[in-house]
Amino acid sequence: MDTIKLIITLFMLLSANILQADFDHKVPLDEDGFWGAHYDIPKYTLFALVGMAAYEGTESRIGKTAWQSLDAGLMSQIITEGVKRATGRKRPRSTDSPNKWFQGGQSFPSGHVSGMTAMVTPFVLEYEEEYPLVHLLWTLPLHQMGGRVKAQAHWQSDVLVGALVGFASGYWAHKRKDPLLLYFDTDKVVVGLKHRF
Repeated sequence: MDTIKLIITLFMLLSANILQADFDHKVPLDEDGFWGAHYDIPKYTLFALVGMAAYEGTESRIGKTAWQSLDAGLMSQIITEGVKRATGRKRPRSTDSPNKWFQGGQSFPSGHVSGMTAMVTPFVLEYEEEYPLVHLLWTLPLHQMGGRVKAQAHWQSDVLVGALVGFASGYWAHKRKDPLLLYFDTDKVVVGLKHRF
């Protein structure tokens, strides 16, 4: 619950800056070294989660959390892609103005940031009481936020909203009793989206 309060507080503080006219601005292109890894980290994280989830199943705590992370990642990407198509915001690499909406762009919100935030959130929520250092996982989405802005792939508000979509997806997936994509029971294995009527 402390994590949720922290996220809400940070969002409120950052939202105050969004109201300023200069919040979204183009930064100099920097894709070298530390910031250039923003392309690879989500792939490696996804591979690690798929391996962990497949190996552990849903019977162990870490396996269930891994499946929740995959659920959250999928949900965040569905939401992000829908919003991108609806808003059509141009990326900073193709314009100097952050006000180019509904022009076929793919900038708002950031899918990299939403996906990474979604994948780490269930782990933080599950293990924060016993292992406070799990909060270091937040550095992964923070790195994505900086990297995507420095690559001129997103405006600052794109990555902020991407993080919120990811957190909401991760929170939703963590609160579900069973993972959405895969569920092991004593007499069955359910793969795919599951809904009871």
